[in-house]
Amino acid sequence: RTVVNCEKERLSIPTFYCPSPDAVIGPAPALVTEEEPAVYRQFTYGEYYDKFWSIELANEDCLDTFRASASKTRSV
Repeated sequence: RTVVNCEKERLSIPTFYCPSPDAVIGPAPALVTEEEPAVYRQFTYGEYYDKFWSIELANEDCLDTFRASASKTRSV
């Protein structure tokens, strides 16, 4: 059973154990429209893995490096 807070957005990020470096991660095409554009661009697991280990626990959020351009994102 899931309890959802109707006053605050929830972010769910599926994770997989060591997918192929060529695995493409991105939103389902049916969920992306002009009114609701993708917040993050598509990227491969290899790109994410390389970036994750290159930041060496810096304050930078790894996922932020994959944001879509500001003109295409909606504010959250």
